[in-house]
Amino acid sequence: MSDNAAVKLATGLDPRKRIYRSRFNEYFLFIASASGAALQVPIVMLIVTAFTGMLDLGTYLAASVLIELFIIFALARPQMKPKERVGWALLWGSATAVFGVCFYYLVLGNIFG
Repeated sequence: MSDNAAVKLATGLDPRKRIYRSRFNEYFLFIASASGAALQVPIVMLIVTAFTGMLDLGTYLAASVLIELFIIFALARPQMKPKERVGWALLWGSATAVFGVCFYYLVLGNIFG
């Protein structure tokens, strides 16, 4: 990894610094959003479910979407226009919900059901 990319990655992971628009930061946000929807949120929810027991589907999906939006807007901190924020939240919130339904029935249903 070049020094410039390492500095950009460190800046992206530092919550004290703003992430401004560049090609690298767009990819960083996309990877954070996609990995959150497909991997991070299901793993967190699996751990939560292990401690709390099986949640109903609505509660599970609401918690999943809130975790995903936290990953995007609190951890990744993209600099977007308001319309872009709404679109990004709708895109990844709905993707998280779809992945969440699949994970709920295919994994949690077999473990706890």
